[in-house]
Amino acid sequence: MEKPDRPTLVYFGSRGRAEVIRLVLAEAGVDWQEHHVGRGTPPSAGRPTDLGELAASGDLPFAAVPVWEEPGGFRLAQSAAIANHIARAHGLRGRDALEEARCDELLGAVEDVRAELRKIAAAAPERRAAVREELAKVVLPRWLGFLERFLVRNGGGKGWAVGRDLTVADLALWYVLELVRDNGLGASLPDHPALGAFADRVASRPRIAAYLASPRRPRFVPLPT
Repeated sequence: MEKPDRPTLVYFGSRGRAEVIRLVLAEAGVDWQEHHVGRGTPPSAGRPTDLGELAASGDLPFAAVPVWEEPGGFRLAQSAAIANHIARAHGLRGRDALEEARCDELLGAVEDVRAELRKIAAAAPERRAAVREELAKVVLPRWLGFLERFLVRNGGGKGWAVGRDLTVADLALWYVLELVRDNGLGASLPDHPALGAFADRVASRPRIAAYLASPRRPRFVPLPT
């Protein structure tokens, strides 16, 4: 049952574009609830869960999810805007304007990598093996090299990607590294030890570790083969 005194994340019951938001919420210690949507699903807590019906209700600013709703009535769409709004409210966006700019730089790079991964799903079935091979052998090693250098230039890569504190950019970077690994595309990850050690540091943070082990985390759905 949804409770009006808690913020609500409106999204599918999957990781996707909402997972960085969930990681930020977990690290920030926010108590949130979720309104899962789908197609042809019955209403929940007195509101539609069917995506088309929910869009028709006016609750989705751009007829798409994720959407973030706060108890005072504030509603925000677009995954990056939501993640950054929550991160800013909880000190996870850097200490000054320059660090915020670095966060945005890394968030943009991570989104570029995710766009490369989405090419697998967009490819015709008979082309997917070739797309996977190109990603594993050429595209991802190149990007992992960029990301390793980004990390290392900040204190030798022994801490976080931006400044002295963990930020939303670290959580986004961690998630894309998980996607690469779990989709069987991480053959070159051992060639980037700073990224590997970084991923371990993020995953071992108490609140992140608790979220990763919790039943509320949606199950992993691999990219098509």
